Amino acid sequence: MVMQVKPFDAIGRSRISQLINKSNQFNLTTKRYTEADVEAAERDRDCFTLQIRLADCFGDNGMICVIVCRPADKAAWEIDSWLMSCRVLGRKVEEAVLQEIAFHARRSGVERLIGVYKPTARNRMVEQHYAKLGFQLAESASDGSTRWTLDLADLPEMILPMQIERLGFDLVAA
Repeated sequence: MVMQVKPFDAIGRSRISQLINKSNQFNLTTKRYTEADVEAAERDRDCFTLQIRLADCFGDNGMICVIVCRPADKAAWEIDSWLMSCRVLGRKVEEAVLQEIAFHARRSGVERLIGVYKPTARNRMVEQHYAKLGFQLAESASDGSTRWTLDLADLPEMILPMQIERLGFDLVAA
């Protein structure tokens, strides 16, 4: 498998917005963003974004994941949106995406990730997503929402069953 990751861009903007607005099952916060919102995230220097494609021996699965992270404080990013296509579950894509977020977070001086889960009638399948990835429960609300934290120093590098291609990032400067 080959996982291609790159920041949001004008070419992917329409598809990114479409995925954000139609993904319900594997969508941790179910926030909805218009194309204008996606463009604003592209331009926001404090916002970290990923659009992720996956190809395998059977073909190109297309864009399968969208990530939006925003600064929570100087040392932490909050994962504002994490959504994925259900057709790639169970293939270590979730772990690979976390490794990518961590890679870029560390390069930006971020030490901790914060994950938020907001339950809906359709996204219960990802209720334990952050727990499965090694995050620690930080807070539980009466509506079922949870906040999770992950110290990046505690995240081991994983051997993944895919090649990662990073496109559109300035990887020289850090």
